[in-house]
Amino acid sequence: MTLWATLMLLGLMTYLWLAGRSNPDDVIGLLEQILAITLGLVVLFIGRSLLLEVLVLVFALRLPAARRNHPVAARSKAGKDMLMPF
Repeated sequence: MTLWATLMLLGLMTYLWLAGRSNPDDVIGLLEQILAITLGLVVLFIGRSLLLEVLVLVFALRLPAARRNHPVAARSKAGKDMLMPF
């Protein structure tokens, strides 16, 4: 994929994401965000941009890890969520 096509799709993806976040209708906003994510995946997987692939990899590696063997009841009660043990 050429550079101008990649930049055009990334610009459209950004516009759709921001429009989806500011849309007062939840359903249309969610649809716009889904379309934005789809455009991002098209650019990432079909565009073969090494810079974007490295940025996504670094972002994925910086995500917090899930804790194993950590019981739900021992978590902090500071949040407003309601935990129901099964």
